[in-house]
Amino acid sequence: MAHWRTADVGSPELSGHLGRRFTPLLALQACHMAELTGTLYARNGARVACVSFDSGQIVGADALEGDGIEALVAFAQWDDGRFEFRAGEPLPTPRIDAPFDWLVLEVCHRLDMALHLADAADAPVACAV
Repeated sequence: MAHWRTADVGSPELSGHLGRRFTPLLALQACHMAELTGTLYARNGARVACVSFDSGQIVGADALEGDGIEALVAFAQWDDGRFEFRAGEPLPTPRIDAPFDWLVLEVCHRLDMALHLADAADAPVACAV
């Protein structure tokens, strides 16, 4: 039993695989609902994202594609990857000062707008003759 306790030292509070059943937004929601303080680290191939929480509220985000809300939007688009949440002080990333619910709605809005723009670009253009 002593071996189990020593193996547990330093392990993440939450970790897992991102995919169709456990999406990036669901990982963020789990950290929010558990009111965690620390940083969620995620990797998908060469892509990385870090999202910092303070008592379940997102206080910062950083990714290769940008920081703040742009990092959250980029992370939300992943369909594969791994993540782990490490408790402790949030990383010193550019601060996000918005409620969790608003951030999730804004991320979803931006994803919807990107899909709408992509669909509009693929739509056939009518020409007047």
